[in-house]
Amino acid sequence: MGDASAGTIVHRPRDLTEKRLWHRSDLAIAGSLVALLPPSWLLPERSWRRLCRAVARAPGLVDRKTLGLTIAGIVRGLQLDHRRASTIALDLQAAVYELRMQNLRGWRPGGWRPEVALKGEEHIVRALERGNGVILWVAHFAFNGGITKVALHKRGYRVSHLSRPEHGFSKTRFGIEWLNPVRCIPEDRYLAQRIVYDRRAPSTAMRRMTRALASGNIVSITAGAWEGSGLVEGPFLGGTLALATGAPRLAALTGAALLPVFSIRDRGGRFVALVEPPISASPDMVSSEYCTAATAEYLSRHEPWVRQFPEQWRGWKELRFAAAATSAIADRTRTIGAAVGP
Repeated sequence: MGDASAGTIVHRPRDLTEKRLWHRSDLAIAGSLVALLPPSWLLPERSWRRLCRAVARAPGLVDRKTLGLTIAGIVRGLQLDHRRASTIALDLQAAVYELRMQNLRGWRPGGWRPEVALKGEEHIVRALERGNGVILWVAHFAFNGGITKVALHKRGYRVSHLSRPEHGFSKTRFGIEWLNPVRCIPEDRYLAQRIVYDRRAPSTAMRRMTRALASGNIVSITAGAWEGSGLVEGPFLGGTLALATGAPRLAALTGAALLPVFSIRDRGGRFVALVEPPISASPDMVSSEYCTAATAEYLSRHEPWVRQFPEQWRGWKELRFAAAATSAIADRTRTIGAAVGP
């Protein structure tokens, strides 16, 4: 990205419409959870990756529209040929299935107990010594939700995590009530609290996070554009990516250090939560300027991780390129059906 900076803050209206009761995708999600429950409890974890790769390539199981958008983002963002991009997209879908197995294993007696390395802990220690708390801006990789929380909990940190109402698998009222707890409850064992963003009263979450930071604790926020009215869209992988301004705005308000976190499975198969040095943009700037500068720096640090682990990054559908070219790639993907594979 070089010295390219993010754009200005864009404000969007809050979506206060009532969620639909259910969607047929809830049935597919429920079916996958039921199917993955026995192997997640009975099979050794080392076998999950191979199993999930096979499931992701089974005809008819992957949503073709979603897969097409993912492949389109990979083709444009990494300048890869269609077949290689398809392989990466299917490996990402396999990682999503594997994440579900991790969630389900969390319900077995003894729970899911992964080995997770925490690297860059010294940045947390130094930031906490300042007394203003720490904000972790966590990149949206496939396994970040679980392994980041596990790594920090094992080291004795109290973490308050900002969460959206739909965190888990579904956006419907049925899914939020009955499906999403399959993921949320095992994660909550590693948190001091889960702060759920209320779109009708957004300041409530901000106050709770501010209190946690004032107590010298850690707040974690996943980098994305799901919640909040403020977005900054900046250059990323030859296109643009929008991020909500909640994390940098909270840092500017409280003086807390803003630390990027990249949680991945490395090429040796180890889960690693890596904490990078604080965002260097000065929080003494005007809040809007700081949010823009912090987002630009975050995107610049983010890009090498996505290039290194493209099969684990879940933001491909959110990348924006020239509409016509991306649409053509997505249309091509939808025509190849079950032939997509490695």
